[in-house]
Amino acid sequence: MNEDENEIFNLLTSSEEKFKLSFESSKYWNIVKKELIIRFWKNVEKELNTLIKESDARGKDFKASLDTDVLERYSKCYLTLNGDTKARFLYQNLAEYQFMGLWIDNLKVNHQRIKKYVNDSVLEFPHLSKSAWWISVVEVNENFGDFDSLLKILPEKAEEYSKRKAKDLFDFAVENEDHLKAIIS
Repeated sequence: MNEDENEIFNLLTSSEEKFKLSFESSKYWNIVKKELIIRFWKNVEKELNTLIKESDARGKDFKASLDTDVLERYSKCYLTLNGDTKARFLYQNLAEYQFMGLWIDNLKVNHQRIKKYVNDSVLEFPHLSKSAWWISVVEVNENFGDFDSLLKILPEKAEEYSKRKAKDLFDFAVENEDHLKAIIS
């Protein structure tokens, strides 16, 4: 054991009461973690809808939605334009290492037309991607599999952080709305 592990071992086994408490709480860790993540993303969706309602003309036609199972590997929190699902702004991998960007439904789009548009507009696209699913993608350096990231979504901090995450996606969407319109037209 390394020094940290030895210290934790000594702490948790220092009394029957501490050992019992740690054992009991460890059984619920995954349940608590999952619920933190679910509540957080539901709050992000709520905050996105608030931003849409409060926005000026630009951004009014967006609709926020969230996959039913935010714990699924490729789960997403979306901003669609006029309900069109061919392309949308989103966060992906909500319970893991997250990405944000302009995502296309690979099965619903005209790839040649999009490729031409992207090539003609290449200097305007932030974070251009070579992926078949992403036009633009950013790693947001957040992973709810990590303890430090989970600390950000504890109930006492989650509201403020969900507002920031919603604003980041909404601002990105409004800034790149013309690209989305061109892609889905």
